[in-house]
Order: sequence, then C-alpha cells, then structure tokens
Amino acid sequence: MKALSVTLIGIRILIVIIVLCKGKKLELNVNSNCDCGISIVGSSKRITGEKISKPHDFPWIVVLLNAGSVHCGGALINDRYVLTAGHCVRWTKVNDITVGLGVYDVDDPNDGYIVPIDKMILHENFTSNIIHDNNDIALIKLKNVVEYNAYVQPICFPNKDANYTGQKVKVTGWGTVAVNGATSQFLRETNLNVLSLNTCKNTSIGKYLTNSVICAYSDNTDACQGDSGGPIFIERPNRKNEIIGIISWGLGCANKDVPGVYVKITDYLNWIKEHTADAVYCKN
Repeated sequence: MKALSVTLIGIRILIVIIVLCKGKKLELNVNSNCDCGISIVGSSKRITGEKISKPHDFPWIVVLLNAGSVHCGGALINDRYVLTAGHCVRWTKVNDITVGLGVYDVDDPNDGYIVPIDKMILHENFTSNIIHDNNDIALIKLKNVVEYNAYVQPICFPNKDANYTGQKVKVTGWGTVAVNGATSQFLRETNLNVLSLNTCKNTSIGKYLTNSVICAYSDNTDACQGDSGGPIFIERPNRKNEIIGIISWGLGCANKDVPGVYVKITDYLNWIKEHTADAVYCKN
C-alpha cells in the first residue's frame, strides 16, 4: 500500500507539471533596440480615387510570387517569418514561391528584394472547400535573417483580448480590382469597417463562419483575388500598426452587403509564437 501511495503521489506531481507546462506563457525573443509597426516613410495624402498607396508606406507588407507573378500577400512579423493565409501555401511547393520584401511596384526589379524560403508551416487543422477555408493561416520561414531598413519593417501583434468591432481598419495588396481581372502593378489600399460576428452571421455568408474569423465591410471596396494572405491592420494612437487579421475568403469582390472574411489573429497568437521561437521580434 505504501508503494502504491508513493506511485500515486508521483502521478499527481507529473500531472501538475504537465498542466503548468501547458499553461506556461510563451515568451518571445525581443530586440529592445527596434520597434514593430512603424512606418518610417510616414503617412501622407493618398491618390484617393485609385487608392494607390504612397510608396513604401507599409513596410511590413510582403508579396508572395509564384514564377514571378503575384500569388498572395503576407506580413513580416519578425526577422525570420512571414504570416500569410493557409490556402496560399497548401497547394504549392517551397521552390515555387519566393517572397518580395520592401516591394511597392511589382514590375520594377529594383524595387525591394526577393528572398528564398526555408519552409512553409501550414496550420495543422486547415480545411478547405469550394466556398471557404477554416484555420486559414500559415507561416513562411525565410532562409536568411531579414535586415530591416526604411522599406522593410515588421508589424506588431494585437493584444489577445482586443475587440475591434466598429473600428476602421486598412487592407492592402496587389490583387485584382475586379473578379478575374489583372493584378495591380502598385500596392493598393482601402479602408474597411469591422463588423461584429453576430452582424456578419446575419449576412449571406453567415452559415460558413466560425468564431475564429473577423468580418469587415465597406460599400464598393474590398480585398480581391491576389490579395489573399495579406494583413488587415490598424494604427494605434502611438502610431504603431498592429495586424488583426489575414485576408482569407469572400464571395466575389466588393459585392453589396457581402463582407470579407479574415482570420482572427488573436485566436492564433499561441500557435504563431510556438512556431516562431527561433525568431527575434521587435518591441510590441
């Protein structure tokens, strides 16, 4: 009986240790000499009709290229990793994709620079069908450590409990401006309003939604083909920018009363941190 008692105590201790490990807060490697989410170029007036961004205004935006053509967007989050949509990497090979950093004009070979990929990490619970994707998130590890400059900077993470309902957010990309149209030569931007999940569930796409998405909408503007994987982000009062979602899916582009659907970053922060433990982040 004594031996059994000791064994049971040992089991209890082991269970406690396992629980503590699972509940442990994930710590990031942080370089205190750099700040995330800073636009060194700075904001200025936009070409409001075309919504073409000022060159290099959003230095965390990256372009994923497949055979030299725009494939998807993404966001630089630290010195080794790009965050993008799962469907952007699910049906591609590492050697098919390159990443453009500091790019504004995709037709200018001297604008920014292209870097090779080490590996792609697709969320283990990613699923897809003809209409929508679930757990539509992936990481791309770059082969070399990124050197930051005025045109290449990482974006900040949101606070885990943040709620962005009703706030205005920005989305950018080189995607088409109409369904099945040509991709854009220059980085484009638009502003959207974040909807509550309940509001979004009352739209035509409501039955396809999970709790791990964000909906955003604005009349006559939206993300479109080729924009997938790019971030939606918001500027804080301190002028830092934080990513709150990843462009995931929608029904058409800018259809009336049909919101776009975005991966909710706050639900995946632990997953991101677990898979980027070898990277160095800037101050959030």
